Amino acid sequence: MHAVLLSLTVAVTATRAPEPANESEDAGARHRVCHEKRQFSCCTSQQGPCVRTSMARLTLLGVGAAVGGVAATMLFALGDRSNAGDPATFFVGGGAIAGAGALFGSLIGRLGGDAPGDDDRVRPSTLGVDYSVPQPGALDETNPHQMRMTFAPNFFFRNGGGRIRVFGHVGGTLWQERQVDPRPQFQQPIEGQLGTAPVALRERRLSIGVGADLAVNLPYPVFARSSFLGASELRYKPEFQIRRETLDPGLPSQRVIERTMMLPLTVGARWRLSERQRFTVYFGPRLDTISFAEPGQEGLERGGAQIGPLYGEAWYDVDFPMTRGERRDGAVRRANVNSQLSMGYVHSRFDGRGLNFGPVVGFLGPVHVRWATRVRPTDWPVALQFGAGATIGNGLSAAANVGVVLPDLTERERPTGGQR
Repeated sequence: MHAVLLSLTVAVTATRAPEPANESEDAGARHRVCHEKRQFSCCTSQQGPCVRTSMARLTLLGVGAAVGGVAATMLFALGDRSNAGDPATFFVGGGAIAGAGALFGSLIGRLGGDAPGDDDRVRPSTLGVDYSVPQPGALDETNPHQMRMTFAPNFFFRNGGGRIRVFGHVGGTLWQERQVDPRPQFQQPIEGQLGTAPVALRERRLSIGVGADLAVNLPYPVFARSSFLGASELRYKPEFQIRRETLDPGLPSQRVIERTMMLPLTVGARWRLSERQRFTVYFGPRLDTISFAEPGQEGLERGGAQIGPLYGEAWYDVDFPMTRGERRDGAVRRANVNSQLSMGYVHSRFDGRGLNFGPVVGFLGPVHVRWATRVRPTDWPVALQFGAGATIGNGLSAAANVGVVLPDLTERERPTGGQR
């Protein structure tokens, strides 16, 4: 009997498939099995620890629905402060982005979007130009196009521990904005105009902003229960923005109003649900200052800083590597091309943009949808990046941007997976 059991044990051992030689091969085998069987809770990462992307997106969908639903219930049941910065409103917008991103990410994942990403993925251009075109206004009103210069160099820390990005912009409207009084006050069209509404205000705007974005990677997993849901990182994003508006209400001289928004304690986190998908959230207190100059007055009268509404952002990013892998004919690719789709909600009415529907006016911030593509010729240290997007809030405005991506400043080679 013992001889028979011994012979069976030897036979089973001889026919068993050999174990992978290292962790990377083991992770690759897990990924192949997951891709072939399309199991819901299997590991999809080819390198490093296991990440169950379907479970991670389901968790994000549940958290987003719960947070948004509870916040919406609080708004309807308990009322609001008649303020665009009500924290519950931010949770509604952020929860909606989390839920919509999780659903869209699940669709992309089923189509193969959970495959490995590309280290040279899309991030803000080092130097760029943005050009936006707002939706046409009412009769006799003019909504000028806007252009601004941007910068966003990166510095990566040693051993892939994180990075810091200094970012900013300067720009404004390209010509004068004209607003009319919507109440008809004349029966005949005004000379030089098409309608009967008189011009109420002419305005020029200058926009300036500067800030820093610090990202620090957390060890994975942070908690035992999160060992299959993907890595995460903490963020700190102080920012300072100015809007200077030159107003001409029809008086002999112009008035100048300068609004300042300071965000000294904006914190956030990023959740990497898969190698190509990420959810990022920021929030923090806001300090607002208003300065003005009367007609003919030199210099501005500075007002004191006041606590403004809560500031917040929520973003869901999906990468689309377009040239990953070798060409079918075996030739060397001339360029590496990567794209990214981003959808986000910004809880701020600093620029007067907001999502209004029905009786809900003045609470929700704008919604953004962006597509960007990076093209890096083979062996080039510099890449070209361009994109387009739309902002939904007080109408629809379209935007396009183009920029160059210079080499990052690093203590050593750029970490795998990169940051944004």
